[in-house]
Amino acid sequence: MSSTTPSAAPSGAQVPPHGPRRWLGLLIAVAVVSAGVVYAVEDREQDARARPGAALTKPPTTQPNNGTKPPSKTAAAVAARRLAVDTILLRRAKAVRTVNEKMFLQDVDPANKKLRQEQKVLFANLVELGLDEIGYSQAEERFDQKAVRAHGASTYLVRVLMRYQIHEVDLVPVTTELGYTFVHRGGRWIMADDNDLDDELGPGAHQEAWDLGRFEVHRGPRVLVLVDKGDTQRGRSIVTEATEALGEVTAYWPRKWHGSVLIAALDDSDVRDARFNDEDVESAASAGSTFSSLPGQDTADGTVAGAYIVVNPKERDRVDEILLSHEITHVATADLGSYEPLWLAEGAAEYVSWRGIEAISGPGEVGKWEQEVIDDALPLLSALPTDQGFYNNNADVYGVSWLAVRFLVKRLGLAAVEDLYEDLARHGTDQAARDRILLTRTGFTEATLWIYLKDYEPQR
Repeated sequence: MSSTTPSAAPSGAQVPPHGPRRWLGLLIAVAVVSAGVVYAVEDREQDARARPGAALTKPPTTQPNNGTKPPSKTAAAVAARRLAVDTILLRRAKAVRTVNEKMFLQDVDPANKKLRQEQKVLFANLVELGLDEIGYSQAEERFDQKAVRAHGASTYLVRVLMRYQIHEVDLVPVTTELGYTFVHRGGRWIMADDNDLDDELGPGAHQEAWDLGRFEVHRGPRVLVLVDKGDTQRGRSIVTEATEALGEVTAYWPRKWHGSVLIAALDDSDVRDARFNDEDVESAASAGSTFSSLPGQDTADGTVAGAYIVVNPKERDRVDEILLSHEITHVATADLGSYEPLWLAEGAAEYVSWRGIEAISGPGEVGKWEQEVIDDALPLLSALPTDQGFYNNNADVYGVSWLAVRFLVKRLGLAAVEDLYEDLARHGTDQAARDRILLTRTGFTEATLWIYLKDYEPQR
């Protein structure tokens, strides 16, 4: 399945690096200003709703400026609360880096046993991942009356950006989003919940593999596999299959990609943006994008950094190098962009996986399927498969997409098709751009390519 892209969501700035002095300074400051904070729900609701959703809320100054009027009590309370929450977020990141569970739980509601247990699992997962970088920052405040009724008048809901880099997986730091609920209790701010905002976040938010149950990590050269705790044999097996699949992608797709792949094979049907109980029920796996800058953060589409693979829990027993070579092709092309048509994205991935089959079974098996696509699948379509409804199409759109790529490779050569892919992935922003690029590089538009494909008679 092709890499999926979350819908645009407002985002804030990235977390700058903070040294120990900065962290300690914030901690001392909070101890001075956070006692007795009172911020009326009505005032906060007006404040939250008045701001643009995508903008970061800047803490108002608490010092008079050139003799101007001192800030109101509400403005001072907002600044104190923001400083307190910033410090909690800094402390959580430091706890992961220093492997300090006590510090990680220090600001979690001591009365919420369920939340504390979930946070213990989260902490253990993050530590086991092996992170080169981790940081949290506040984006914009949100308001939810239901959460206020549940947690009290001091309730503060904020969208949080988590920036991290998994060792030898992420080539650059990437960002995901969370929603945290804080309350003021006993003279300090504490985390009261972590899912009140889940419905308002982008697809896959707070559904990363580490947000779910306890997992174990298995590593191989350029491979990291996550399975449920105790599912050790499966983890080792997938590492072996993924290593073979990486070799196939290297051998059969010309782009020199030196990245690594993360594969989550958990007993959960909703991981990241994969929804295997919904529209993806027929998919054995899904490759979902990671972002160095989320959609809406710096640009409307965001900046894709790579992709992670999620395996359908119903298909975990059938994971092999053929399936994984398809998905790893998506990972290897993810950072090019996401504007290429799905017929090209899926056709290229199928091309690589079928080259692997050909290496094992010989050309006869591939030729047999090619003829089946020509005889059975092509007559059911009147054009190349479109992006809209691609994964819900009853026709063999994967086969037709593979046939189109196979036709282009035979006519132009694999290197030329890879160049076409890269150009479309980066610049094929609409149908006019796609046709212009396709025509320039191949002599076809999508319409004329379909005409040639219908009359295609492969040489055996």
